[in-house]
Amino acid sequence: MTKFGQAEYNDFVARVFVAKLDKIIEEIEKQQYNSRNTEDMYNRFLSSRDAS
Repeated sequence: MTKFGQAEYNDFVARVFVAKLDKIIEEIEKQQYNSRNTEDMYNRFLSSRDAS
């Protein structure tokens, strides 16, 4: 088993955290992009409330 010093361990933990954070940010950006597309699509059509 490889032994880590404190600096190596902190570097390892930071790299794992950044990798997971990148995945989370990527998913959030996808959701925001999909929400914006949906909002743009529905803005083109009148709602039943606006039509009456």
